[in-house]
Amino acid sequence: MKHTYHIHGMTCNGCRGHVEETLSKVAGVSKASVDLEKAEATIEMEKHIPLEKFQEALKNDGGRYSIHNLRDHPHVEVKKEKQPVKNGTGTFYCPMHCEGDKTYDKPGDCPVCGMDLVEEQNLSITNTEQWTCPMHPEVIKDAPGSCPICGMDLVPMKPDISAEEKTYKKLLKKFWIAVVFTLPIFLIAMSEMIPNNPLYTILEQKQWNWVQFALSIPVVFYATWMFFERAYRSIKTWNLNMFTLIGIGAGVSWLFSVFGMFFPDLFPSQFKTASGAVHVYFEASTVILTLVLLGQLLEARAHSKTNSAVKELLKLAPNKATKIIDGEDVEVPIDKIALHDILKVKPGDKIPVDGVITEGNTLLTNL
Repeated sequence: MKHTYHIHGMTCNGCRGHVEETLSKVAGVSKASVDLEKAEATIEMEKHIPLEKFQEALKNDGGRYSIHNLRDHPHVEVKKEKQPVKNGTGTFYCPMHCEGDKTYDKPGDCPVCGMDLVEEQNLSITNTEQWTCPMHPEVIKDAPGSCPICGMDLVPMKPDISAEEKTYKKLLKKFWIAVVFTLPIFLIAMSEMIPNNPLYTILEQKQWNWVQFALSIPVVFYATWMFFERAYRSIKTWNLNMFTLIGIGAGVSWLFSVFGMFFPDLFPSQFKTASGAVHVYFEASTVILTLVLLGQLLEARAHSKTNSAVKELLKLAPNKATKIIDGEDVEVPIDKIALHDILKVKPGDKIPVDGVITEGNTLLTNL
């Protein structure tokens, strides 16, 4: 028995293979083949399997894809090419390209490796600069000039902060919070190496353990909680990555320390100090998490710098071109230029796109 269904949500060959593997694991399926071009799945089964079972399998796999009867989607066509970026929205992708050329509509984490998605730059958006009146912000022009209401000179509008810059500022705030709480934990733990530890003259070791526990809560449950979320997601989807190791390692050491504080009698004497307190590892978990957060912060900073550099380079390219339509010169945005269009490049103008000279000539001189 063979049935064909429509698959929604696929954008690359990696999606196709993932959906094909998920459907093949459904009980009773002999073979499943997925066509990315047609967005269809052909499933061979021993006996009829309700559509709901396939829908449930894809939903449990993350819910990124959905399956429907063909009659419900008779005119759907999926293309491999990326959809053009619209003004006001971003296209985000994984810097490691874990899923090939797959893109996302909003920032977040890569579902495969857990890294922060970065924003793709678009020439037409980057080169578009608008001007506004400082006294009448509702006045927006595409070129400098004077305000039609009050006559003041228009000023350039400040561009929106990029997604990478927002991520960097958010991580920077969390990093400083993590440092503020991790540093005293580290100093308390390392003070045990000092002969006649002066801290023990203030409080007993058991009480200092409680201080470390209290200081570790903001680090674990706020500043670096995203690492545990990524670790859980990686285990759930079985896309194991570095966050899997970080989440398990730091989480186990923190939970062990908490368990040792609340139930010290369950541990043998080898696990205890001379004062009877169980050895805790709050400093190990918080220091590791803070260092990983520092790495994520540096990575976000590098992405932000690269993003700014790419924007500056894109500004050097023209965003408009003179197109010959029915013998007349028409100025159009470069994203409206198609193959075989005839463009006119006037003396001193920049060449907007790659092409072949069909008429006229030019001369390059060294200045």
